[in-house]
Amino acid sequence: MPIKKAAPTPKYKLGERIMEAPKSSFSKQAESAPRKGIIAEEPFNKPDTRGATRFHYKVKWDNGRTEIYNQARLRREEV
Repeated sequence: MPIKKAAPTPKYKLGERIMEAPKSSFSKQAESAPRKGIIAEEPFNKPDTRGATRFHYKVKWDNGRTEIYNQARLRREEV
């Protein structure tokens, strides 16, 4: 008998302050400061290339740009 998993829930809410997750890099260049912004719209599920669904968020960065980001690429802003 298959085990039923609980429905996934989004990690962040509308209007919450977030920052871009650090990227792993083996280069010797100095890392730039992570971008910061707010969640602009409710999260939505979108399938990745393997078919697994992931939460995506529309993020309004502090510089004024708006982009769609995967939940795994975001972190809560550190105060």
